[in-house]
Amino acid sequence: MGQSQLVLILSTLPKPATLLIMIRTILIVLYMSLVSFLPGCNGDGNGAEVKTVAKARVVNEKPPTASAGTLFAKEIARQPCDLLTPNAVATVAGVDPSALEQSAMASMCLYSWEGGQAHLGNLRTSKNIEFARERFENSYRNQTGQEVVQSMAKIDAELEKQQDEGKTDVDPQQAKVITGALSGMLSGGLQYEDIPGLGDIARFEITRTESQFGGKTFVSYANALNVLTGNLKFTVSFSHDGEPKLYRDESIALAEAVLEKLQD
Repeated sequence: MGQSQLVLILSTLPKPATLLIMIRTILIVLYMSLVSFLPGCNGDGNGAEVKTVAKARVVNEKPPTASAGTLFAKEIARQPCDLLTPNAVATVAGVDPSALEQSAMASMCLYSWEGGQAHLGNLRTSKNIEFARERFENSYRNQTGQEVVQSMAKIDAELEKQQDEGKTDVDPQQAKVITGALSGMLSGGLQYEDIPGLGDIARFEITRTESQFGGKTFVSYANALNVLTGNLKFTVSFSHDGEPKLYRDESIALAEAVLEKLQD
């Protein structure tokens, strides 16, 4: 996706608070697609860089539910709205399913209604469970703002190297639009909470973000719940317009609905 396409999508979102959430959601999806260009992220676990993981805060003591080593085919990501259904979202949001507007883009399913939004995205499979777990731990860990900048710089450098070697069609300059925007938006770093009892690993992002629109400062929380089950990773989120807050319980309910559909 190029910069002009991103701008076109974002131009259809009129509310500043909604716009802030959707900008971040789309940027994160694009960022995660770029992470695969880093050495050791080819899905086979060979040569993967092992980082020291900053422990996220645990918010409950419920034991995790094992996936029994489930290996999902990559095609599972092609129909995200089959995994997060209108009925599931309507139940969590407390609205009638007819009040929802649904749209899909790549491996993301978006729902909106009067005053609220929910989405399922970042669906990604790995070739084996060991690497899926390692990649999850490295991707969803507490980071300082400086560590975020360093991660973006590594992606930019690797993309330029791969372009010089003829190994990618991704334009490094367009990628820098994404990494640069995220570096600014996440200048305060990334913060997570562990959510035991959900899939094999689950981490709820509680990062607080401030952005400027029309001379005003808008505050939002990521409200992104990242879940690993077997070799499949996905992210759900839930938010309402108005005063920014964490929607932990609602996000957990959405994730549980997705996990249930995966068992069908």
